[in-house]
Amino acid sequence: MTTEFETRADYVVIGGGSAGAVVASRLAEQAGTSVILVEAGGSGRSPFLMLPGAMTFVKDWSRHAWLYATEPDPSRGGRVDTWKRGRSLGGSSSINGLIWARGLPRDFDSWAALGATGWGWDGVRDSFMKAEQALGFDAAERGQQGPVWVETFRSPHPLSRDLLEAFGQAGFPIVADINQARSSAAAITQTNQRGGIRQSTETAYLRKRLPGLRILQRTRAQRLLIAGGRAVGAELRRDDGSELRIGANCEVIVCAGAIESPALLLRSGIGPADPLRALSIAPVVDAPEVGMNMQDHPDLYVEYAVSQPTYSDAGRWFRMPGIGLQFLLRRSGPATSPGTHVFAYGSSQRRLDDPDLLFFTGPFGQIVEGAFTGRQSMYSVTPSICRPHSRGRVWLADRSPDVAPRIQPNLLGDERDLALIVDAIGWVDEIVGKAPFADSLRGRVRPRAALRASDRAELEAFARAAVATCHHSCGTCRMGSDERSVVDPSLKVRGLAGLRVADASVFPQITSGNLNAPVIMVGERAADLIRQERRSVARPKP
Repeated sequence: MTTEFETRADYVVIGGGSAGAVVASRLAEQAGTSVILVEAGGSGRSPFLMLPGAMTFVKDWSRHAWLYATEPDPSRGGRVDTWKRGRSLGGSSSINGLIWARGLPRDFDSWAALGATGWGWDGVRDSFMKAEQALGFDAAERGQQGPVWVETFRSPHPLSRDLLEAFGQAGFPIVADINQARSSAAAITQTNQRGGIRQSTETAYLRKRLPGLRILQRTRAQRLLIAGGRAVGAELRRDDGSELRIGANCEVIVCAGAIESPALLLRSGIGPADPLRALSIAPVVDAPEVGMNMQDHPDLYVEYAVSQPTYSDAGRWFRMPGIGLQFLLRRSGPATSPGTHVFAYGSSQRRLDDPDLLFFTGPFGQIVEGAFTGRQSMYSVTPSICRPHSRGRVWLADRSPDVAPRIQPNLLGDERDLALIVDAIGWVDEIVGKAPFADSLRGRVRPRAALRASDRAELEAFARAAVATCHHSCGTCRMGSDERSVVDPSLKVRGLAGLRVADASVFPQITSGNLNAPVIMVGERAADLIRQERRSVARPKP
């Protein structure tokens, strides 16, 4: 049977986010190559998103993000969360905290050890450098000509500089470049901003002339089209309700993220056979791990009252003129604040060579729905688990693309993670108690100051009630060399030709830091793998 298409291209890329924009742009750079990029949202270049501090004024997040209601999490007393993932060109790079963190080299060496051959640090380093324009850093280690502008946050709060010194007093090596760290370290964070303006993958990769690229905005992939054991295109639906089929001459590359990529594979018959049949989906490839292995960084806000003014009341009307003037004159201040001022890797055992905790910090209390909680002057230090043991999953509630996939976070499902995050509270107390930060410290607000390390049961109860997602979900289309892995080390979906996945879902294991930079790296490497393979096929045999 011949499938008819309304349009076709050499490559069809599903999802224009942190990885998809990279893949589409890099493939379209090649002369004579045609690419269709399918994006469910519109442009992410809203002023409310481009200026980091303006995100607190976004009222209707459904215009910019998928808002997923999770299943009750039994590891956290049945809590239900709202997970926010980017729904625009640039994807989550258009709504995230603008923290540029490669992770640690050991993260990628562990990928290779887990079967992702070629994805060790030596294999991915050049892809990070290709993405970056990190001027002012060591040119031998940091990219100088890439699309993504990376700089050290230009105006950390004075208390953040005090806290960095306190990290040093607590034994953390203070480094100039956190992205060259190989073990425990602390530094002022690096951010993908330029002059205080967000550098999403839309801004970095898609705002240039690419004659071979066609972008279909506000268009969602319903399912993949498969014929003769090969992915040949995708069935799409626009926001206006019209439908179309597009064909791929060479490949389909799915870059829809850790939630939507497995959901699209499942709707297309790629997944565990029996659950698919139960939803009246004919199995095409029996792939039991699609949607499994989901990981995230569970985090926990530890909040302190301080004597200096912070950003906790930055949203008050009488603060706005000064904040606006600070941005206009110096491109600095609260309007440009990323999600953390000091970024640190550390060990719960106080060992420099084996970090298991990631620390975010900022001159504000907990951020809820993009806004700071509380009005008093607050400073928060937020420990998160670098490489958690807990695993969640994603699966379909219904075969219809209109029904959101189901998500079980299971953030503290492994008792080792609960123990580690509870231990981290005492470690944070120790850090903030060091000079010079301690000079401004008035006391811990959350958890309540009276709780001490000996109050283990109460701290565990607090953690179960307070731990939340870092919005770093990954791993649901695991890459590996074993037959159960969803994709092989070239990112090809096992059991089908002409189909790859390239986004956070392929991570065998979560990286120690934030995910945006590693996902962009995956996009760069995916494009290189595809082009290398195409050149080898096109090369005449001797």
